[in-house]
Amino acid sequence: MQFQGKQPLGVVYNTSMSRPDAALALAMLYGFTGKREARPGSVCINGAGLSAAIFCDIVNRFYTPGPPRNANQNLPTGLAADGTLPPDPAMVRTAIAKDYPRSIHKVTDTSVAEAVLRNGVIFNAEAVMILSAPATSLAKTLDLQGTKDLFRQRVKMLVIVDSGPAEDAPALRRVMAEWTTPIVLVGRELGEALPFPGASIEKDFAWAPNHPIADAYRAYRAMPYDAPAWDMAAMLYAVHPDQGFFETEPVRGSTNQVSLKLDPAKKDKVLQAFIELASAKPVQPQQRVRPPAEK
Repeated sequence: MQFQGKQPLGVVYNTSMSRPDAALALAMLYGFTGKREARPGSVCINGAGLSAAIFCDIVNRFYTPGPPRNANQNLPTGLAADGTLPPDPAMVRTAIAKDYPRSIHKVTDTSVAEAVLRNGVIFNAEAVMILSAPATSLAKTLDLQGTKDLFRQRVKMLVIVDSGPAEDAPALRRVMAEWTTPIVLVGRELGEALPFPGASIEKDFAWAPNHPIADAYRAYRAMPYDAPAWDMAAMLYAVHPDQGFFETEPVRGSTNQVSLKLDPAKKDKVLQAFIELASAKPVQPQQRVRPPAEK
């Protein structure tokens, strides 16, 4: 049986995977995948080391049970590794120390960062991009032949997360100056206004005795704590911009930039969406059944 409906939206996620909201946003993406509302276009690591890429690979295998898919269906995790790698995020160490299935063991098992960002769009008829990392590799994609036109035609929006001092500010300025589709800015105050409830980790993720997202959340700092949800807000808006979770405000002096805003009256609705999507169980792959042979 072959699915005949519209292809889900591809999400290209460029992250440092160094905060709990990044791990939870990645879990949300697989929650969307289970509902056929979106799918991972590609995941790329900038500003962190090999362990962050291994963690993303573990999460992918955790949420996509069954035999590993081929590279066209499931792109290898990208890693910006063209120089000395940054330190590994402490948050991911617990998960990668466990015996979770994985495909990445060394740097050569990852994909070139700028190529995987571009390919995450190539393999999707319609895509969104989330930048929550240094913009170094995303800026480099703009130099690849045909990529600017590709992004203009297929990328509905670029969502940029501001959760602290920007690294590689020149690259970010270039991306924002040369980008031709809408840019959505997620400011520090938005993520801080939406603290993900740490109690959900013990309650809603308990369906798996070993869960890489729960491992990362617990490893980040002593429990209990509530984590600001910058990347989760970016993921929710990128997939569902028209469902009323957030409001937008034009950025003065720009023709294609808006800032994401929260209506306090909708805070509980947004947090509930975070919990339901991030804690969703993996969806088992459908078995293809051949019709019985004619007698």
